[in-house]
Parts: sequence; C-alpha cells; structure tokens
Amino acid sequence: MKPGLIALITGLSIFCSAAFAQSIPNSGFENWSYKTFYEEPDLFYSTNAFIYASLGEPNVTKTTESQSGNYAVRLETVAISDGSAAGAIFIGELGEDGIYGGIPYTERPDSIKGFAKYDIPDGDTAYVIALFKIFGAPLGICFVRFTGTQIEYEPFSAPVQWLIPVISPDTLATAVLSSTMFGEPVPGSMIIVDNIQFAGASAPYPNGDFEQWNEYSAEEPDNWFSSNVLSIAAGDTAVTKTEDSYEGNYAVRIESSFTLLDDTLAFVTNGYLGDDGPIGGMPVSQIPDKLTGYYKYFPVGPDTAIAGVTLFYYDPNLGHTVILEDNIIKLPPANDYTYFELQVDYYSLPECDTVNIAFGSGNFDEDSAYYALGSVLYVDALEITYKPPVAINENITETNHKVYPNPASEKLFFEIYDLLDEEISLTLINSQGQMVYRNKFKPSQEQQFGVNVSGLPEGIYYYNFSIKDKNYKGKLIIK
Repeated sequence: MKPGLIALITGLSIFCSAAFAQSIPNSGFENWSYKTFYEEPDLFYSTNAFIYASLGEPNVTKTTESQSGNYAVRLETVAISDGSAAGAIFIGELGEDGIYGGIPYTERPDSIKGFAKYDIPDGDTAYVIALFKIFGAPLGICFVRFTGTQIEYEPFSAPVQWLIPVISPDTLATAVLSSTMFGEPVPGSMIIVDNIQFAGASAPYPNGDFEQWNEYSAEEPDNWFSSNVLSIAAGDTAVTKTEDSYEGNYAVRIESSFTLLDDTLAFVTNGYLGDDGPIGGMPVSQIPDKLTGYYKYFPVGPDTAIAGVTLFYYDPNLGHTVILEDNIIKLPPANDYTYFELQVDYYSLPECDTVNIAFGSGNFDEDSAYYALGSVLYVDALEITYKPPVAINENITETNHKVYPNPASEKLFFEIYDLLDEEISLTLINSQGQMVYRNKFKPSQEQQFGVNVSGLPEGIYYYNFSIKDKNYKGKLIIK
C-alpha cells in the first residue's frame, strides 16, 4: 500500500474516532427524575445512606415477609470496596465503643422478645441489642445473638442484665445488626426481625412491629449521582435543579450542606461515591483531553469549589480497577457564568476505560481546616474532548523495530531500523498505569539499545517510544 494512502486511512481513522467519541450524558443537566434512595423504620437510623452512596442500593429494607402486621425489617451484610459492611438499624449512634445517645425511656423491662429468621454463615453473628442508660452511663443491657440458618420465623427472648438494682433508666439505645461487631462481617449474612417487644414494662419497644417507615427521596439529575443521599437524612437537599442556567432550561445547583458524616459538603458525579472519593463513571474508548463548561460560584468565607476528572482502568491481571490519573482544579468565586477548562495530562498506556467527572461546592482537601456551610456552585453546558488514540502508527510498521527478549528478566533490547541518528524517547508503564522508566537514546552505528529491567517486579508492562512526531507502543512481560 502506498504511504500516501496509509496516511489518508490513518487520518480518516483518527477523524472518525474523534467524531464519534462519547459525549457526557445529560451534560447540560436538562433531564431530572424523582428518585427514592431508601426507606428506614420510623425512629431508627440505618446504614442505608452510606451503603447507597457506595453501591447504589440499600442494605436495610422493608419486607412484606412479616410475622405479624404488614411489614418486617430485613438487614443484609454487603461487600464494599474496602471490605464488608453489616446491615444495621439503631436508635442512638453507633460508635467503636458502643451505642451513644438514644431516646427517653424510664422503665425497667425484664426481657426483650420477638421473632426472627436468618441465614448467618459460619464465623458470623447477628444481634438484637438493647442498652439502658442513666446520665449517659450503662445501667442495663440485653444481647440476643443469632447464628446458623433459620428459614421460618422463630421466637427469641433474652433477659435484661441490670447492672444496678432499683434505679430506673433515663435513656434507651437499641440496635439490630446482620453481622458481628467483633470481627470482619461476612457478606451475605441476613436477618429479618419483627414484632420486637419488652416484657415486664408498659412502655413499648419503639416501632417494634416495623409498620411505620420514612422514605428518603429527591429529584436527581439523570445519569448523575449526588450527595443528596447523605444530606437528605440530615434534613437538607444539597443538589437541586435550577432555572438559572447558562444555556437550555436548567443547570445544577450544589450547596454545601450538613450530612450524616458530620461534615458539610455537596457534590455531583457521573459515577458514585467510593471510600476515598468518587469512583465509576462513563465508559470510554479514548483518553480525554479536556473537560470544559460554565460555572458560577458563591463561596462562604475562604471556601473553594472544585472540578475533577479521574481516569480508571480495569486491569485483568490484578483483577481490579486502578486509577491512571486524578485531575482536580479549584474554581474561584464567580458572580456570572464563567468558562472553565480542565486539561487531562495523561496520555500513555494503558488507555483508560472509564472517566469520572465530579463537582463539589466546597474544598475537599483533607489538609484544609476550613469547611463552609452554604457555599453554592452552579454548573452547566459541559463538554469533553478526546486525545487521538495512543495506538497511532505514523509511518512506523512492524519491520521498523524489534523488542527482545519477551518475556525479559534482566536486559531488554530495542532494535530500530532505518532511524539512525534520531533521538528516541522511551517510557515503560506498569499495569497500574504508573511510569516506571523513562529515558532518551540516540542510536548511531549500533541499531539497538538496552534497558536493565532486573529491578522491576514481575508482570505485564507497556512500552511507548517516540521518534520525532511518530509513536509506537507494545506490550511485554517481565518475569
């Protein structure tokens, strides 16, 4: 094939790839839907807000598999990105050393009873707990433990162990958990409880029949995930639709609000929330070059808004997703819609397969001591552009170079043909997207140059060398 035709086909390939590159779904925040995040039994808090933020679904649910009445509560332990998390409902606040707070309660029950069915794997334990306190100090406690499997409702009962006689409590804290508090919860542990009561007291166990539930819902931008799931349980909707737009009918309004994390923050992302920030996002087949859009920002005090783009790659050899690059810029105050752009510096191998886009109305820097309440960020009219594929072969064919041995253990040789006296820039990237080697060479009489790889861990690596404006890539193994 003639060189001119090769160049034409290559150019058309690049053009078509760029022309059909993925756009950002709902990039102008025109489409919104009302979403129910989860429900919680009245008077109780649950793990739902945190689990929904991580997985997009709750692990405490209302079920019609009731022992009496219409509903019971179902709790399940689930796998999360850094381990596992039990399903839990509680009156009070769960802490590392027990349950804090609670509701007023002044009687001394003899025992706690109810009905449960469950499937608890070996090594795990589910609980029903009641803690009675006086002036914040424990006065009486009741533990009911569940292990093994019970497919039909079975009654349970356990006495309250009073630590001090006669004195009545002033506070009740209670909890139901699907897994142990003293080890690693086992994903899949499940318990359904219903009709919990106190014996020997006229004051009932609060909402022990689990008939009363609260729904936590908000209007959300389609294809985006927001911090509303964290703030709505604290009584606030942080992310809302606004007609104050740069173009079209709507934009997104993001206001720093209180959350169940005892923090003030607000964000939207096209992925979801991980342990260390937004994860997931939109699948892509090219590396982004630039994110652009328009924003307004009204901070409280010295607060700062942020925009972020994170590139992810699923490494089949590691069996999990790795971050290739995390790009964050700060958005200064702006009374009117202002153009911004976020440049992506990454342009190497492996190429990303997922792009996360996120905006926050507050400074998410862990080193910052300032977190404001009420800082407001408006965002609209987003666009994303892409770099040409790294796999471009411009006038370099398979016969232009040779890499051996592959696999390599000590020395790796690159042999270049017909390109003597040209400076060659070489980089090696590991399977996690980290650059482990970079150097420049200029072959003269010798057509080959060597790289010592004996100090690199075993695994799959990607090489990329450039000669003038030409690039070539490949994969090799170090063992």
